[in-house]
Amino acid sequence: MADDPTTEVAHTRQRAFSTPGADLRPAQRARYMRIIGSAKELASEGGYEAVQMRSVADRSGVALGTVYRYFPSKNHLLVVALVLEFETAARRFAEAELPGDTPHDRIMVVFRASVAQLEENPRLYDALVRATMFADASSAPELDHLGYVLTDLFARAAGIDAVTEEVLNAVHIIADVWMSTLVSWAAGRQSTREVLAHTDTAVTLVFDRLERLQRAG
Repeated sequence: MADDPTTEVAHTRQRAFSTPGADLRPAQRARYMRIIGSAKELASEGGYEAVQMRSVADRSGVALGTVYRYFPSKNHLLVVALVLEFETAARRFAEAELPGDTPHDRIMVVFRASVAQLEENPRLYDALVRATMFADASSAPELDHLGYVLTDLFARAAGIDAVTEEVLNAVHIIADVWMSTLVSWAAGRQSTREVLAHTDTAVTLVFDRLERLQRAG
């Protein structure tokens, strides 16, 4: 029997919202989130280099060994923080009616809001993105999870519910381009204005191609 084209979307959304640390008991979850909050505070104050595991432990009031039990490295910790940031954004946008007549318009609303966040707290987001650049294999599940979150976020923004494989691939491409532009921004190769211009071009090209495929089909 042929695969239902909505099945993968449903599975993607289920994976995207099984949040890191969700299986912890309440007291453990509170410590887990306190550690993440402390790491974000340190990053906001001093950037990537300011986030040291001992400093995180001291600020959060959690034993250093416990910090390492939850997060084997600072990169792993910051990757989880980035995932949670995007999950928060996904929930916020899911509850809002985005302006725009086309999928392109609505997705660009999300990008512009995200770039505003970068500009508001550049040290924090530079640290979070740098962690994805330097992360090792221990962060692979979280990075995969981040891809699911982004794919779901952009699919919802575009107004996509029941989709074909081509549509899902288009959203995957947009998510990949977004992460690539964030890495370029963190590396100092692109300004936030260039990030928006680059992603706008990518979204335009992806949806133009998608429309041609749909007309041909």
